[in-house]
Parts: sequence; C-alpha cells; structure tokens
Amino acid sequence: MNSTIDGTADKAADKAAVLPADGMAERIVRHFQAEGFAGITEALILRIRLKKGDRREVEVAFETAVEEGKSLPLHDQFEVRAIGHFAESRSFAEAKAAAQSDFTVSLRHELPRVFFDPSPVLIDDPLASGTKYDAMVKLWDNVDDCAYAILLNDPDASFIDYLGAHHGGDWQQVMGDFGATASSFCPELDLV
Repeated sequence: MNSTIDGTADKAADKAAVLPADGMAERIVRHFQAEGFAGITEALILRIRLKKGDRREVEVAFETAVEEGKSLPLHDQFEVRAIGHFAESRSFAEAKAAAQSDFTVSLRHELPRVFFDPSPVLIDDPLASGTKYDAMVKLWDNVDDCAYAILLNDPDASFIDYLGAHHGGDWQQVMGDFGATASSFCPELDLV
C-alpha cells in the first residue's frame, strides 16, 4: 500500500487509494485549522529509508550534484514512500502526479538532514506557491531505521509561526500513537 513519491506506485495502493497513515494526515490538517490556520489544507506523510552510505557519503553526494548542476541523487541514497495523505482540494492520485514539481528541490535537498538529525527538524521553502509544499517537518525521531516527515501545503506560512509558539507540547495529542502506527507498516508493503 506504499507509494514512492516519484510517481511509481504499488498497484494495490492505486486501486485502494488508501494509505496507512491517511487518518494521521487528516488529524494534522484539522489540528492546524482548529488552531486558526485555515491556510493549511494538505499534509503528505513520508517514510524515508536510507539505501546506502552514511551521513557524510550522502551529504557529499547531494552537494556534488548541486555543484555539478545535476539532479539530486535522491533515489540512489533514499527510498521515499508516501504513507499518508490528506487534502481538501485534491486526491492522493493528483498529489502523486504533481510530486515532481510540488515536492520542491529546496525541500528535497534537505532530506539528508531530515533523515540523520534528531527531531524536531523544520525546513521551509519560502518560494513555494500554489500546490507546492511549503514546509517539511520531522516531529519524532527515527523508528526502525526510517525517518518520517510531513510535507505541508501552507501558503500563509502559518506553520512556522505555530511551531515557534508550540514547542512540541501538544504533538502527542495531534499525532496519536505514532509508534504503533509506524510499526504497523508491514514489511511486505515495503516495495524496493
């Protein structure tokens, strides 16, 4: 039921159009809206797994690609799967089809930091507009060698303000039992 962020997908996920953390993605959006941030209308939860190398090797590969004007070696270094999605304005299929442009290079460039740094990690893309994701956040430490990040469509940039005022005190309530949810992602659903 997992889907890679680059557009290839597990056929069962395409048919079912339900990801294991869809409920969590909706809780995240609804939480921010209840807090007065109506501009936050979409959340995409990613599972990020290291394919090879260590932090230094991955960072060198990413920086070398930038210096040489090449595409980031995202798929060489990481497996990135969508595990949860909620949006008021588009389906997961539509979000997946737009992932190449909406998951911006600025955010992708920071995937090594999201994977290797302890939580919380917040990256914003101040130039994102429209359906492009404005923020990527890691709110909990890695679970079973995987990092979990949330991409948010936040055209008002209210998420940055929210995190400044809420230092994680209410995340347990918002996220529910993330550990149980993460461990429920069965290995057989993990397509290489």
